Amino acid sequence: MTNHQEEVNERQAISHRNEEIEWHQVEHVPGERICIRVKGEDTDGAYAILDLVKDSSYGPPYGPPIHIHQRTDEIFRIIEGKARFHLDGKEFDAEAGDIVVVPKGTTHTFANFDSDTPLYMQITFTPAGDELAFQECVGKSIDEIIEMSRTKYQVIFTGSPLEK
Repeated sequence: MTNHQEEVNERQAISHRNEEIEWHQVEHVPGERICIRVKGEDTDGAYAILDLVKDSSYGPPYGPPIHIHQRTDEIFRIIEGKARFHLDGKEFDAEAGDIVVVPKGTTHTFANFDSDTPLYMQITFTPAGDELAFQECVGKSIDEIIEMSRTKYQVIFTGSPLEK
C-alpha cells in the first residue's frame, strides 16, 4: 500500500483597498472602464471579480457585441444606473441592486442607454480567466480581439452590440 498525499492549494484572505485599484480604459468599447478587484491568481482560479463603469456621455451607449463564454459563468451585479441586457434572445433592463447570472454557453451582452447616468457593475467570472482578456485587448484591433477571444478564452462573438 502506498501513501499518497494530495497537494492542497489553500486560498488566503484577500483585501484590496479602493485607492489601490487601477482603472483601465476598454479601448474597443468607448466610455467603458474596468478594474480587476480580485484576480484569478488570488483564488487559485476559482473566480475573479472586476468592476465596470460604462459612461455613455463619453462615447456611444453600446457595450460589447453579443457573445458566449464557453468555459465560464458570468455574474453581473448592478451597483448604479441601469443596464439593458440581451440574454438568450430576450432583452430586459436591470437596475441598481439587481443580479443577472449568465451560465456558460448563453448568448448575452449589455448596454447603457442612459446618457445622464453612468452604469456601474460588478462582474464575477467563475472559474477565473476571462478577466485577463480585458488586459490583453489593449492595443489590438477588433479582428485580433475576436481571434484571441475565440482561441485563448473560448469566447465566441455571435452578434452586434445592442442598439437603442
